[in-house]
Amino acid sequence: MKTKSIIILLIIFSFWSCDKEITESEPIDYSNDFFPIVIGNSITYQIQEITIDKESAVNDTLNYQIKEKIESLIENLDKYKSYRLERYYRKDTLSDWVILNIWQIRQYQRRIHKIEDNIEYLRLLSPVSIYDNWNPNTYNNLDAEDCNIYSIKDTLIDYKNIETAYVTYINQSSLIDKKFSEECYAKTIGLIKKTIIDVELNIDPSEEWENKITKGTIFYQNMINTNE
Repeated sequence: MKTKSIIILLIIFSFWSCDKEITESEPIDYSNDFFPIVIGNSITYQIQEITIDKESAVNDTLNYQIKEKIESLIENLDKYKSYRLERYYRKDTLSDWVILNIWQIRQYQRRIHKIEDNIEYLRLLSPVSIYDNWNPNTYNNLDAEDCNIYSIKDTLIDYKNIETAYVTYINQSSLIDKKFSEECYAKTIGLIKKTIIDVELNIDPSEEWENKITKGTIFYQNMINTNE
């Protein structure tokens, strides 16, 4: 009888120990190394927008700069934190910055969202993984896209090798059109590069796609500096 009581006590103690271990374990680390959210941080980008319409003899190129600054914490809820992202515009380094618009950044555990002109996009999963894929339009009414991280590699930035993650949103091409959208995130920095190509092409197979554009737009966004 005494032996039986000892066994029961050991079982109870075992369950209590397991429960205590789970309760006191470290919380899951939803790090955001490739999308650091730090109040006061800013990134300045050089933007180039190209619009082509050969039928209307249009071939316009706009060059300007955008600065994105995480200005403040808006909400701190159990479910997420939401930050105010101020965006500034200037034509060149000789011009003054003027406020362009206000976006938001939110992080729901692994999911990092950007609310751009009142449209919410799921921009990145963090920590990043080469196996990750998601629909960036899960939280808006736009068509679903199959987004994925296709490469994680070291890139030379300011004379230092920094780990970067390349995210492809769309990559479609044919004889008559090309659609491509990609973002590149650098560890400890954030978004450093963005490319959007949406063009129609002539069907000449001997030419590269850049020389076959009949209509469409090309957008390049490249980081110049941080915390200017």
